Amino acid sequence: MSNAIERPKSVTNFALNMTGPVAALVAMYVLRTMHRTGPEAVFVVCVAGVVPIVLLDLLVLRVHRRDTTGLDWDKSATSDVARVLTKLLGLAATIGPIALAYFVFPEYGDWYTPFWALMKRFGIGLVACSVAYFWIVDGMMREPRDVYWQIGRALLGHHEDARGADIANHARGWLIKAFYLPLFVVYSLNQLDAILKYDVARLSFADMRLYHFSSDLIYALDVLYATVGYILSLRVIDTHLRSAEPTMLGWAVALECYMPFWGSLFSRLYLHYEGIGFETWLSGHPTMLWVWAGAILACEFIYLLATFAFGVRFSNLTHRGILTGGPYRFTKHPAYVAKNISWWLITLPFIPNHGWADSIKWSLALGGVSFMYYMRARTEERHLSRDPTYVQYALWMNEHGVLRWFGRFSLFGVHPFRYTAPAKPE
Repeated sequence: MSNAIERPKSVTNFALNMTGPVAALVAMYVLRTMHRTGPEAVFVVCVAGVVPIVLLDLLVLRVHRRDTTGLDWDKSATSDVARVLTKLLGLAATIGPIALAYFVFPEYGDWYTPFWALMKRFGIGLVACSVAYFWIVDGMMREPRDVYWQIGRALLGHHEDARGADIANHARGWLIKAFYLPLFVVYSLNQLDAILKYDVARLSFADMRLYHFSSDLIYALDVLYATVGYILSLRVIDTHLRSAEPTMLGWAVALECYMPFWGSLFSRLYLHYEGIGFETWLSGHPTMLWVWAGAILACEFIYLLATFAFGVRFSNLTHRGILTGGPYRFTKHPAYVAKNISWWLITLPFIPNHGWADSIKWSLALGGVSFMYYMRARTEERHLSRDPTYVQYALWMNEHGVLRWFGRFSLFGVHPFRYTAPAKPE
């Protein structure tokens, strides 16, 4: 019998996921021909990009039937009124402090106006949907005394019903959602609306407008599915949170990549880098300029495909199922690898346009950014290694990944690019 490790099945199907982006692009084309822009048009694009994936997940993959959902669709639904009310109390206790933080923290001011507008528009509907969702799911859960129930019971004075580890994981998961969801909602509205308004008649190979439009479109689609991932964290479609990053290091290296930490602090004061830029460097060589631009777009497209691989379950700092298909069939961190290569190709900090001193300084700064992403990868691997499926996948990747040759290099006796399964507790 062979002892060869097999690649485990992915939690999503990459081919099915691709139906969403195709539908989103069709919706964008139709909306552009109708000259429709603004939040309503962006909402249509998002719905068009989500519905095919969710439907195919349910009809083909039958994700609602997976054991990981914790639901039993064959049992007669027996929702308990008192239990559901207790869970809703737990939900209110979860969201209340987040709403208070949004009100108190100066960060959540004018820039987040589109997010507040959405909350005002859909807030009542979300409350009604939450009540209905809790009622329906409660009756189908194998273990209905979930973390919301535990929080509610603790607030009612029954502290013995609360499990500290469950509540801590729950709190971390909601903090992640609270931080990233407003950010990506605004990103999506701004970037998708800009694509809908873009004057494509001006696109031409004679200048770099086509390159910039293509890059903007890639990142607009990326933030669309990132935003959707934070919204659709639902047990009934198996996209719910399994676990949230438990370490401060994991949180630090992830949060510093996003505003306000990146733009106001790290990018400006610590890891600021510049460069001649490939458009200036190759301005006198149009053919080479487009070859270089094509390489950048290829990297950004790989990055986008890595986001598509998540389907509707993208989320930083969380475990919501193990991906092994699409770009993840070839390397464990396709998004980080492709994105970092694109940044080096775009800025070219190592070319001494302003002198060697600045080139060394900027190269070290961008190297610091790349190292930050390396640490994100390492902390994510440590977190996901709690799942045996990820351990099997990572060990398979040691032998089959396209970047497996990096694992041959040793630094002080450590192989930084080769996965080592964690020791089992005795």
